[in-house]
Amino acid sequence: MDLADFNRIWSPVYGHPAWSVKKGYGSFLTLEFGQPALQIREPRFASPDASEQVQELLGRRHVSVTGSWHLWIYCCNWSIALSGKEVVHNESPTDDIAFATQRLDGQKLLSVTWGTTLGSWVFAFDLGGELKTWPYGEDPSDEQWLLYERDSGNVLSVRADGLSSYGAGSRTAKDEEWRPI
Repeated sequence: MDLADFNRIWSPVYGHPAWSVKKGYGSFLTLEFGQPALQIREPRFASPDASEQVQELLGRRHVSVTGSWHLWIYCCNWSIALSGKEVVHNESPTDDIAFATQRLDGQKLLSVTWGTTLGSWVFAFDLGGELKTWPYGEDPSDEQWLLYERDSGNVLSVRADGLSSYGAGSRTAKDEEWRPI
């Protein structure tokens, strides 16, 4: 993937406000962009050898609201700055993270650019918000962030070593092709 492809993927997202910005499991962050839509997973039958918990979970209907684009900040360090001042990072207390994500909520995404070191990225927003990511582990194949496109079903994944993969979200790990940007 070259820089033109990268910019082609991101350009429709620019100018949209982030919404439902929140901390997920562990230190993961999620951000939605674009038109909201209900995603409904109908109940399914689990295999007979599945645990009670899995059978119960699959037996329920799951409804969620997603944007046209869903950004998942995954296996990396991150920080949020507001008006040029860092206010929170991935190891901050949960209440502080909630404060910062609420302030990022509603800000329009302006750009996604390389940071100053390999594997670092800067997500810039219109009201002074800035989300920075950088590798936290020794494994260069850690996926740092993923951008899901609801309409196409494609996913842009970016790793700690700066390589990226773009294609159907249903691909298996062995089917992914990792290329420099």
